[in-house]
Amino acid sequence: MKTILLATAVILASVGMAPAADINETLPIAADYHWSGLYAGVHFGYAAGKSNLFISGGGIGGTDINAPVDPDGFIGGIHIGFNQEMANRFVLGVEADITYSNVEGLTTLANGGSTILKSELQWSGSARLRAGYAFDRTLPYITAGVAAAKYEIIGITGTSSGDIPLHDDTHVGWTVGAGVEHAFTDKWIARVEYRYSDFGSKALSIASGLPTATSVDLKTHDLRVGLSYKF
Repeated sequence: MKTILLATAVILASVGMAPAADINETLPIAADYHWSGLYAGVHFGYAAGKSNLFISGGGIGGTDINAPVDPDGFIGGIHIGFNQEMANRFVLGVEADITYSNVEGLTTLANGGSTILKSELQWSGSARLRAGYAFDRTLPYITAGVAAAKYEIIGITGTSSGDIPLHDDTHVGWTVGAGVEHAFTDKWIARVEYRYSDFGSKALSIASGLPTATSVDLKTHDLRVGLSYKF
């Protein structure tokens, strides 16, 4: 009887160990990607600008000029940043970027002549904070910080007097946005990002020192895609 009971116990133990071994072999090992570290990369996309030029008494009969000079076009640049992933999967970081652009606009000035205003966003850049939550290799995030842009407006007269440089100055403002990144390898990270930037308003460069009231502002909506390398 003791022999039978011992044999039964051995058989049951063997049967129990077999499924446990099968479970250990078939359960997937969770990928545990960590976002902490330094990264750098490139980005490109499209920017749509909203800009308005104001000149007090510059129109026909001394009326004010209030002209939209909205630029748009393609952008491309580089970025560098650092992330720190917390124990609760929240990711905090800092990032800086510089972007060169082919963002231009043409507007006919309603001043009784044939002057065309050409606006051009030459470059923009930012320094920002970022915050997101990591779903393993996918990181949705928000971002905000300070932004700057070099903005130029030229009056094209079509006469022998040539073009008139109206504005050539650096604007400083702020930017906010949101995006999502995905690490498709341990080193390479792809992103899609939307950014809204308000570069503020400044007086026209040509009116510096004159009593004429002038202003030009600039806001942009950017849609960007990018690729980063994590060191």
